[in-house]
Amino acid sequence: MENNYTGERRAQVDRRAKSDRRMLGAAISLIAAHGSKNVSMAQIGMAAGYSRGLPAERFGTKLRLLEAVVSMTEAWFNKRLQKVLEGKTGLEALSARIVAHMESVRDSSEAAIAVYHLIVEATGTVVDLKPRITKLNQSYADGMKIHMEEARAKGELKDGVDIDRHALAIVSAMHGLAIQALIRGDIGSLGLDAHYIAEIHIAAIARKKQD
Repeated sequence: MENNYTGERRAQVDRRAKSDRRMLGAAISLIAAHGSKNVSMAQIGMAAGYSRGLPAERFGTKLRLLEAVVSMTEAWFNKRLQKVLEGKTGLEALSARIVAHMESVRDSSEAAIAVYHLIVEATGTVVDLKPRITKLNQSYADGMKIHMEEARAKGELKDGVDIDRHALAIVSAMHGLAIQALIRGDIGSLGLDAHYIAEIHIAAIARKKQD
């Protein structure tokens, strides 16, 4: 049976986690609407329903908060991806991963817009964020490479496929189509676009059955 101190500590941890999530959610909404350069820590605190100073108290710096936003969206996607990839390997898993990436933009467009703001800003106005964005983008490519390595081991790849280059091409295509859909305000199209991207990229590397 837990004592009162343990129960209070657990409740305190839960409250802190909840308030952190609310602040990160508020940050995502504000960044999606205005970009991170036009959003202050104080605005995030107030938008989340807390004090102006709480974000700085919890995250320390704005950079740390932005990094936490990236990590939050990445964790959400990875949780979703785990279910999507269950029981799949090789080219089947590669196709499922590509579709999952683009459907996640479709199903969480505000978070996607916020992340794309941060990706662009990391190349210029928020250069200190670049290492975290680079890590995020590399994780996307690494996921693609894992499945292509599986496919090669299973004999599904044709000879001479440059896995590193092809992974970069897939990620670039996904980013491009997602950004175009967000610009057009037509994220519903990303479902069909996802399958199209998967089909053309897999056809480019798959061993033909007669081989």
